[in-house]
Amino acid sequence: MIKISKYYKKKYIKKPQYKESDRRCFDYEEEESDCCDCDCDCCECEEDPSPICPPESFPCTPRITLIVSPTIQCSGLISGTVTCDRTPVRGTMVTLTSNSPSINFSSNPIITDSNGTFTTVLNVTPRTISTLVTITALTSINGELISTSVTTTVSCPSLEAVNAAQTTAEMRAAIEDPQLGLDLTAYNNLTDAQKNQVANTVLMNRPPSGYPTVASVQIALNNAIDSIVDPNNVFVRAGSVGGDGSRANPFGTIQEGITAVNIGGTVHILEGTYPITTQINVNKSDITLLGENDPLLLLEANLIPILITASGVTIDSLTITSDIPYAKEFIQIGANNVSLLNNTIYGPPQALPMSNWIVNRAVVSQVGISNILLEGNTFYSLRTGMYINPNTTGAINNNIVYNTKGGFLVDRAFTTFVGNSWGIPPNEFDIVLLAGTTTGPPYNNIPALKAANNNATVSDQR
Repeated sequence: MIKISKYYKKKYIKKPQYKESDRRCFDYEEEESDCCDCDCDCCECEEDPSPICPPESFPCTPRITLIVSPTIQCSGLISGTVTCDRTPVRGTMVTLTSNSPSINFSSNPIITDSNGTFTTVLNVTPRTISTLVTITALTSINGELISTSVTTTVSCPSLEAVNAAQTTAEMRAAIEDPQLGLDLTAYNNLTDAQKNQVANTVLMNRPPSGYPTVASVQIALNNAIDSIVDPNNVFVRAGSVGGDGSRANPFGTIQEGITAVNIGGTVHILEGTYPITTQINVNKSDITLLGENDPLLLLEANLIPILITASGVTIDSLTITSDIPYAKEFIQIGANNVSLLNNTIYGPPQALPMSNWIVNRAVVSQVGISNILLEGNTFYSLRTGMYINPNTTGAINNNIVYNTKGGFLVDRAFTTFVGNSWGIPPNEFDIVLLAGTTTGPPYNNIPALKAANNNATVSDQR
């Protein structure tokens, strides 16, 4: 018997054996033989004592994958892999098919690369409406056919009308055609005159060779909308200089936005940090200050940063804090019918005990203010969440307050409380009824008040 090492030639007497874990020939004994053979050309002699043969030469479990976007408009990249027991298979042919005559592939069949990967471009026939199609990838490994299928929604609206339009009316009609598949959410909120302005901008900015894809039309449309100067929708971004109030060229300060917006309009406060060193006076009726993409207002002076002096104002989705504790409220309500919605107001850390904290407050209402609404706000790390001055009326619902000495201080006011909750660290008291506050409705039933506000702790000082 002769001990045969890990080398081989082209002849063999006995069928070779394999270690499936790494597909290498391994030692065995064979009478009157000087070689073992892996049936491949990956090695020929003793100089390569540990040969690795191509995966397709060995028994293994083949697998094919196919990656396709859920939606494809006109064209899109598709790819996949071929492996055998997780080892990439190089040089194998993959054939793609579909159940729709509306699509074709730039390369088909495709040969896998050294990573076992295949890639091609799926093309959709122009004027194809939204259609669900199935794509199948097929290959053969060790004589075994394997395949996989995926579904995707394809479409390719015609750009002829967009690229042939010669007037604003023709471009507007092309943009508004549902078959083109544009996202018209923002466009549909425009006035008729603004839609004409947008259509004309898209027309004037059309490339000499035309818009190449629907996506390029969408970008042009969005840019045209963002460039509109609309006094009903004014945009502000921290640090912007020389703006005109459009989304594309916003103002740099909130006060500029308030000055420019129409009564009843919205000041869109975009992302960024807004240092506050002078008071913001919200002095136009029925306007909304709306935070978008988490703007932060940072108080850097000993003053009330936001004073509301006009009725019907809404402040929504702002985050407000300060660099150090100031003995001021962040928002003072000095007008009726004001709504504070979804805001987060917090102070910088202060050392315990709370009785030594600077008296900073999220909100204070002036005397006699009616019909305020606080809903969905979060107040924390403040001496007081809200101080409610005499004869204030309104509803305080579904807010979260924690880490304050007093969440809501009621000083002879008549606001109702429903659904408010209390986080960690807890407040010293959640609701405080100060001396002189009515013992009648809405504060005549303390157990009910606690139950309606997630077991609130109530300090009754009447």
